[in-house]
Amino acid sequence: MSASTERSRSSVPPAVQVLSVLIFGAFAIASVAIAFAHFWPAGFALAAILAWRGDFLPEAARRSSAPAEETAPEPAEPAGTGNASFDAYRADMLKRLEDERQSFGAFLTRLREAKDQTEFDQFMDRRARRVQDETIAAYAD
Repeated sequence: MSASTERSRSSVPPAVQVLSVLIFGAFAIASVAIAFAHFWPAGFALAAILAWRGDFLPEAARRSSAPAEETAPEPAEPAGTGNASFDAYRADMLKRLEDERQSFGAFLTRLREAKDQTEFDQFMDRRARRVQDETIAAYAD
């Protein structure tokens, strides 16, 4: 996309962009319906081309902040505010929150392990009863 196209697209008012999307959508649906009615492979091809093209979306809808967020480096430490007391308080609070997050993660791990152990014990008890019942049934015959 050239710079002039980028500039002209950004100067289009949002109302005009929305209207153009609606008109293009109506045109696309009507065109595909007519093409399907006359010759279904042509309708399918037209639908595929219109879906693949996707150039009718407004610029704001096309932008995604996800790639920018993925590549942005995380700050090692938040910038100071200039107030030493507040900075010390914030550092202490962040440390306490991090400690709490780690202890909660450890708690969840222990909880999962306890649940797994309980389920395993129940399975082994059922298995032992089944084996015992089969053994009793075998000797009863």
